[in-house]
Amino acid sequence: GLMNTAIRSNDPVLVLEHVDLYGGTGMVPEYDLDFYIPFGKAAIRRLGERVTILTYLSMVERCLEAAEEAGVDAEVIDLRSLDRASLDWATITASVQKTRNVLIAEQGARGTSYGAMLADEMQRRCFGVLNQPIRRVTGGEASPAISKVLERAACAGKEEVIDALRAYFSGKA
Repeated sequence: GLMNTAIRSNDPVLVLEHVDLYGGTGMVPEYDLDFYIPFGKAAIRRLGERVTILTYLSMVERCLEAAEEAGVDAEVIDLRSLDRASLDWATITASVQKTRNVLIAEQGARGTSYGAMLADEMQRRCFGVLNQPIRRVTGGEASPAISKVLERAACAGKEEVIDALRAYFSGKA
């Protein structure tokens, strides 16, 4: 859907596809392969009451699994479009006002993180409703290497999200 939107756009668009998504399946309208998803519209993938998880790309599925396994009533929001100017603040803010807690989960390295900008902006927009500081799950400080072992060590996954969710409500940082 986002690719169709990009093709229809008169503006320059950069499309990033994560290799982990290639083997996956998702919902596509059965009789409309030309459907599109508007830029700047996030999707709530799981409803919850205790914490809002903001995520994107391959971490969406990992966060959904982590919320189930951790047994935390988490609302999972797939940001879908990462354009800072058209981020879906209405969906994000409504969720944060409901849960009053935020976890930003992304696979990449902490130092080059989109989530850092997101957390900074959330502090400005939602500070008054937050029960505790925004927490982040990221990969390590280094980018992934060719080795699968080193790649796993550098990238955040479901296990890191589960640990963060459990720590969030246990009082441990």
